[in-house]
Amino acid sequence: MDPAFWHQTWSDDRIGFHQTRPNGRLVAHWPTLELAADTPVFVPLCGKSLDLLWLHERGHPVIGVELSEKAVRAFFEENALSHRHRPDGHFERWSGRGAAAGIELLVGDFFELAPTDLDGVGAVYDRASLIAMNDALRGRYARHLAHLLPVDCDGLLVTIDYDPSRMQGPPFPVPAATVHDLLGEAFDIDELAHYSGAERLGNLADRGLESLDERVHRLRRT
Repeated sequence: MDPAFWHQTWSDDRIGFHQTRPNGRLVAHWPTLELAADTPVFVPLCGKSLDLLWLHERGHPVIGVELSEKAVRAFFEENALSHRHRPDGHFERWSGRGAAAGIELLVGDFFELAPTDLDGVGAVYDRASLIAMNDALRGRYARHLAHLLPVDCDGLLVTIDYDPSRMQGPPFPVPAATVHDLLGEAFDIDELAHYSGAERLGNLADRGLESLDERVHRLRRT
């Protein structure tokens, strides 16, 4: 999507995608990865997600990237987390301090990231990135994610699928076959769970959908 779209979305507080508690799929399936507690986790397009706190509370250093400075500022301020920020290459780096030490959020463009920006990362968690990408950007996103992550990096990808004639994204539908087409060359992919039904709609119920499929995939960089 056009960066201007997301800046405007945050400026207008059109953030129905933001969840007021840690994502249930993360809570249920992250432990199955059996990662060491000190494994650094990369969270692309992190917004002000409480998933960042959930991961950090389990011992993980967290590195996120987000276009909107407003979102990153809100994450620290709304959760009363001590922090500082400074320029860092293409990004503005916001670093947690005190109890929030180990949370590093980079304000800027995901596509400007280099592997050195994610030095030491051993896991990835994508709940909001792939589904935010339209058809024109998905391939580029998948290639760049593979470029950034080291071999054996493990993680979770959460996707949704729906009838696109009923709603215009974002979030966009990502069928299971598309996940394999985009990421199958660089990652081993296992579907951990598949949920379906109107109860999955949440705030999307007001946008014309009658049902939704949600899938949780385990990714391992090959």
